[in-house]
Order: sequence, then structure tokens, then C-alpha cells
Amino acid sequence: MNRPALTRLTILLLITAMAGATPWAGGPDPSMGAAWADDDDDDGGRDDDDRGNGDRPTARAQGRGGPAPLRQRRVAPRVIAPAPVPPPPTFAPEIVTLGLTAGDAAVLLGEGFALIETRALPGFGRDLHRFAPPPGVTLTTARDRVRALPSGGTADFNHYYRSGQDILPAAAPSPAPADCRHGNCQSHALVGWPDAAARAARCAVPPVIGVIDTGVNQTHDLLTGARIDVQGLAAEGGDPSAKVHGTAVLSVLAGRPGSRVEGLLPEARYVVVDVFTRAGRDERADVVALLRGLDLMDSHGVRVVNLSLAGPANTALETMVRRLIEDRSMVLVAAVGNGGAQQPVAYPAAYAGVIGVTALDSRGRVYRAAQRGAEVDLAAPGVGLLLATSIRGARAQTGTSFATPFVTAAAALVLAQAPALGSEEVAARLAGTARDSGDTGRDDVFGHGLLQAGALCPALPAAERPAAPAILPPGE
Repeated sequence: MNRPALTRLTILLLITAMAGATPWAGGPDPSMGAAWADDDDDDGGRDDDDRGNGDRPTARAQGRGGPAPLRQRRVAPRVIAPAPVPPPPTFAPEIVTLGLTAGDAAVLLGEGFALIETRALPGFGRDLHRFAPPPGVTLTTARDRVRALPSGGTADFNHYYRSGQDILPAAAPSPAPADCRHGNCQSHALVGWPDAAARAARCAVPPVIGVIDTGVNQTHDLLTGARIDVQGLAAEGGDPSAKVHGTAVLSVLAGRPGSRVEGLLPEARYVVVDVFTRAGRDERADVVALLRGLDLMDSHGVRVVNLSLAGPANTALETMVRRLIEDRSMVLVAAVGNGGAQQPVAYPAAYAGVIGVTALDSRGRVYRAAQRGAEVDLAAPGVGLLLATSIRGARAQTGTSFATPFVTAAAALVLAQAPALGSEEVAARLAGTARDSGDTGRDDVFGHGLLQAGALCPALPAAERPAAPAILPPGE
């Protein structure tokens, strides 16, 4: 091969080698990754990987005379589920006891217990003590130590109670008869509740009714004219209750005559004790406030008390409840709770002598979330009731909390007719007039059955009849 030909061949080989080294021959230069990764194929930002042709050259790319750009599969960011919300606490880290002697209190102080509070309970006639356990001692060990003292048998944790555990909105109130004048006529009819005219003709003046709950909006237009005395006993240092639950419960009892939410006994007088405080989004009553509330009812001579709240068993509370029922003939009516059909009846409804109330809908079916057990005594309407909201107006609400006032009002009618009856006799009279529901006889779902109030008031002489409640317009 001559020299010119060899030179031309060498130049040709060099050009070919240089062409193979260019970045355009095989794909993107790593230094240009951002430009190549950008989805700039004029498809509105769509990624075609899900159509199976993500690696094919597009017609547009082929028309440019070059291979299609390599495309990176977009990876969605990993979604991290939020941490589950921890359940609300069931007690404060304190020991509560009733009737501890000064000598036993001194023993505890000598062992390192810290006295948080001593409070007199005038109705009960004993003092309430709160202690913090010694450093390094568990709460259970501390409670057991106090119980071992001669006067420490009532010691327990400072448990929390909540307003029926839930307020569950319904889509709409129960359908009412065509001639109904308020939103809960069908529920009133379900239990045979006597209307204002019937009560004026047949029923004696009801006694003062106690309600232990949250605060109440006494200026609500649906409570205009109601005689409600509210006293606050909530735990010190906490935010006040929201006045939501208590306002709804009072509207069942004392809703203004002629309004959309006409109460069962708007002519009665009510003593309301607000025992609830808020801690963040949790609204609760500790057992100390509940004990004080019950003691206050006793001091006022209240014979029937509505307890639309629920919580755990507590030895100090059980002691107070037993004394009020046995020694004071106080009728305690409590919600069984909304924790679900698999859960046993909550406290204080589960205590012996307390009337435990479950909720039914307008067709007589039990509320699906109502707790069940041998302590269920009576059933009453509690699903889809039209009730007052905290500020103004009304909405449909559901829960055993709202069935409980039906039985409370019925107990008040019984005591109005026969004030000498004891609490057990009142409960027996209500059970004896109930309409059997569910299994024949008493059962764990309906108790003795659906409350029936139509026969609770016999005819009265005119001199004993109460005045019919006045129908007041809002704001008067």
C-alpha cells in the first residue's frame, strides 16, 4: 500500500473512532441527567409507562432524526400512615379515698405519700382525700397500701368518666305523626308520654330533678322559660366544659313548650351540676368531681338524678352510690354506654340499684353501639332525637345519654305521685309497666323492656293538679 493510501486509511479510522466516542451515539451524558429526566414529550406531563411503551421511540422523536430520549420512571413518594391516636386516659395518677381518719392519713404521710387535697362532703358526712404515691411506687401498689389501712377500704384511682362516651349524629330526626307539633313526637308516643294537658289533669307537681353533666347554655332559645340552676364543680385548673352535651340532655327534659324540641317535663325545676373539664379535645369528669356532685345533690334533697355519663368501676364511687340509694332513697338513672354491643354495661349504670338505660330507635330496635349486660334495666328512645345544640338551633343526635332522661322523667312522675317510695320501689314500678322487647322476659339487651309512662299518673283531684306550663316565645 502506498503512503497516500495509508494516510487516508489512518484518517478514516481516527474519524470513525471519534464518532463512536461522542455522547450522542449511545445515550445521555450523565452530566445532562436533569435535561433527560424531564418529561418534555408534550403529553401534558403524562407518563406512558403504564401503557407498556415507555421505552419505544415516539413518532415525534423519530421525526427529529434521532433516537427517543431515555425516560426515567417516576417513583411516587412513600406515604407514611399517621401514628394512631392513643386512647384517652382512664384515670389521673392519684389515689382517692372517702372517710380516711386523721391517724391513717398521718401514716401515709410518714411513708412518703403526698396529700393533694382534703375536701369535706357535707351530705356524706365524711372527708374526701387525694394522695400522690411516694416516688418510685406504682399507683396500684399505692392504692393497695391505702386499702390495707383500717379506714382506707374505699381507696381507688381518680378515674375519668365521659358524657355517654359519644354523641353520634343521625341523618335526620325520626319521622313524626302528621299531627305532631314538635320534632320528637314519635319518640314521646313510643313510651306513651303524657302531653302537657294530660300531665296538668293527672300528674302531681314533679320533684326537683338533678342532672350531673357538662354545663348548659341557659340562654338557648329552646330552653327559654326553663327553671335551671347550674353549679360548676369541675376540676380546678382545667378548661370549662363546652356546654354541648348538657344542653342536649336538658332539651330532652326541659325543652320549651311549643318549640321544635318540646321537653318531657318543662314545668319541673332542675339542678344541674357541671362536673366536666376539657383537656385538649378530651372532655371528662374525674371521680372527685362526680363524688362532689352527688354529695351536692344529697345536700339539696334531690330525689332523682340523671347521669348521662359512663366510665370504669371505682370503689369510692360505689360506696357513695350505695349510701345514696340505701340511706337516702335517691333514684339514680344512668346511661349504659355507647362502647359497642360486645362491651359490658359501664359505670355507674352497672352498680346495683342504679337504673341502667339503653337506647332504641323509632321502630323499637336497640341502638347498635349500646353496651349490654345483666345491668340493663330499661329501654327508651335515643336514636335520631332532635335536640338543642350548644349555641342555637337543633340537630338530630343519638346515644344512650339521650335515652336516659326519658327514664329520669318517668321516675320523677312516680315520685310526684308517691314521694314516700324508696329507690328500689320506684325502679320496680317502672320495670313493671315496661313493654317487653326482645327475648321474652328480662334480657341483657332491652332489660325489662321499653319504658311505658302512660299509666304512671292516675287522675288527680283538681286541687292537686299542677298549672299547665306556659308556652313562651323565644327571648321571653
